[in-house]
Amino acid sequence: MEEAKWLYDQLAPITPILSALSAATPIYRSYLSEVDSRWNIISQGTDDRTPEERSKDGKFVIEKLRYDCFSCYLHETSQPFNDIEVKYDEKHFQQLLLAGIEEPIAQHIAHMFIRDPLIVLKDHIKEDFEEGCTDHFDLLQCSVWNNMRFKPPPNDNSEIGWRVEFRPTEIQLTDFENAALSCFVVLLTRVIISYNLVFVTNISTVNENMQKAIKRDAVLNEKLQFRNKLVTCEMAEDGKRKVRENGENEVSTAEMTVNEIINGKYFYFKNLV
Repeated sequence: MEEAKWLYDQLAPITPILSALSAATPIYRSYLSEVDSRWNIISQGTDDRTPEERSKDGKFVIEKLRYDCFSCYLHETSQPFNDIEVKYDEKHFQQLLLAGIEEPIAQHIAHMFIRDPLIVLKDHIKEDFEEGCTDHFDLLQCSVWNNMRFKPPPNDNSEIGWRVEFRPTEIQLTDFENAALSCFVVLLTRVIISYNLVFVTNISTVNENMQKAIKRDAVLNEKLQFRNKLVTCEMAEDGKRKVRENGENEVSTAEMTVNEIINGKYFYFKNLV
């Protein structure tokens, strides 16, 4: 779980980069658009918020759509970068805290419960939650589409552990291109874990980068805000990661093109590849 939380947070700022790199949807209903990515198209097409939830004057306003960027980091060292308000179901949040779930995870899960359930399988309606069945939760989680997804282990005594889904990449024209992007992300996860790399920036910055990354020719022309100096964290004796206290974890960012982020721009900036 420690590794999954860390990967979830560090991969999130990478999602706009891969969105721009893989952008492959410039045409809709035979019309050439001014965007290269499907991200906002699907986001707007799955907006099921009620008029009250969309209204600025409603009692329960939900700014983010069901298909949107993630809302909060999960690892304890990333909490200072949660700079946007997170709406969550207070009842579920308190229930999770009472069950011993750490606050960032409780907030993340309770945030999903502000959404109405879209899917209920007929054969699973009367399943008993006391027996540890997670089907209803899985159906809710799979109907909230974010650029990252944090998945608990399945409750079937399998060897599958905590899972992290990296979700912004668009499908390519060839199998080779799809395999190349998939392998790049997998290899990047191994580097992040091996060197304890820190990529996190403010969530608002990731959201802004995502909107830039979907624009026409974003991979060539847009500049994304990204750390211009890669830093690492330290491993404590209990196996958990902690922020350095010598100032090396201070965030230094700059606007860079996707090429500059991937291949490096500054002499002290070790590129991703």
